[in-house]
Amino acid sequence: MKSVTQYLIIINIAFSFLLKNGYSQQHWVKQPILTSKNLTNIIFTDTLNGWIGGDSGIIIHTSDNGQNWTIQNSGVTGSIESIYFVNSNTGYALSWEFDNTPPNYFGTRILSTTNAGNNWSNYLYRDTNLFLNCIYFFDQQNGYMAGSEGKIFYTSNSGLNWDRALIDSALITTFPVEKIQFYNSLSGYAVGGAFDIAGMVWKTTNGGRNWRTEVVGAEPLNDIHIFNSSDAICVGGDFEFGVSRITTTNSGVNWNYMEFGFFGIGRSVDYRIPEEGWISLGIVDSFIVTTNSGASWLLRGTPAGTQIFDLIFTNSNNGWAVGHNGAILKYSSTVVNITEINELNPETAILYQNYPNPFNPETKITYKINGGNNNGGLKVKLSVYDILGNEISKLVDDRQTAGMHTVKFHAADLPSGIYFVKLFTGDIYINNNSSLLTRKILLLK
Repeated sequence: MKSVTQYLIIINIAFSFLLKNGYSQQHWVKQPILTSKNLTNIIFTDTLNGWIGGDSGIIIHTSDNGQNWTIQNSGVTGSIESIYFVNSNTGYALSWEFDNTPPNYFGTRILSTTNAGNNWSNYLYRDTNLFLNCIYFFDQQNGYMAGSEGKIFYTSNSGLNWDRALIDSALITTFPVEKIQFYNSLSGYAVGGAFDIAGMVWKTTNGGRNWRTEVVGAEPLNDIHIFNSSDAICVGGDFEFGVSRITTTNSGVNWNYMEFGFFGIGRSVDYRIPEEGWISLGIVDSFIVTTNSGASWLLRGTPAGTQIFDLIFTNSNNGWAVGHNGAILKYSSTVVNITEINELNPETAILYQNYPNPFNPETKITYKINGGNNNGGLKVKLSVYDILGNEISKLVDDRQTAGMHTVKFHAADLPSGIYFVKLFTGDIYINNNSSLLTRKILLLK
């Protein structure tokens, strides 16, 4: 296991004006809970007007920069997969439909509103078995949506009609698209892919009518941020190799791939100012942040271990993030202190490959703790995740002393497939004895 440079973040309640790296940082403040449903996407049209979408058709709206939030009646019960507003009145959303009653329909509902979401209308998209992940509008007339099978659609009449774009690729055309963004009316990117197979970028230069596809890595991409006509960053990853990013500085002619060395998957990315960007890691309950235009990145915990699925900055002073169990975070100007761990020692813990592997239905997971004989032992958490990042079994969550430890994982009730074991040791935010390790395991029945 190679060493990686990581950073430990300690939130300082009091104001502090002397930070180790010489400048003030901002942090996130958790807002009152409005719902227990997961909130998965957020959009603001300006500093005042914003909407949040999530599980079970929930849509939440603010018109006063989050001082007050109102739950709207979306008219659907499926999760809001994507939501986008062109202005403070006109917006669109996508929701998946699974209807087993005759005549049966499996596909996507398209939602729309012209009065800020006070009323939503929806209709079933014409193509069955097509699950759309994202919707985006460049202006009031021109919009785009995409999803499963690598299909991209465009409209030039505010969504009255949707036409399928042409994908120019002899390689891979069926991988799902996760996000679309345009720099101007002609030039845009889409990103997506599939775990352990390919990370994909789609590029258009004619307003989304035609797209060129390129494989840019082995892990799928989930979000994109376009800086200007030349520069863009995309984030993604998987639980084997961790968070990854790709960047371009020449309008997508070339893409540069990099693994951060942090466990997790990049779910969303946005920049507060050109030098300061944030990436949310979903179930890993952390952010990755840069303050020097991407020259280096810091790992930073979320308030109360909140899992964040999407984030947005409306300007340098206003930002929002949403996540698990109705979590809403607001960007605050309170100063925090950052302590750097120059070299995270992998020998704090060792996670061995499970045996047997592949297995059915039981396997042994062994790990070694190389510290923790003081203060009642070292904090240890050992969990198993599925390929979508859902925690399916928590095997250990306790303090343990140094030495070898073995636990059994029973998977009789799980389907065959790839799973990931995550071992976290150490009191993060408290001391420097921290380690985060993963192993891929295979259940074959």
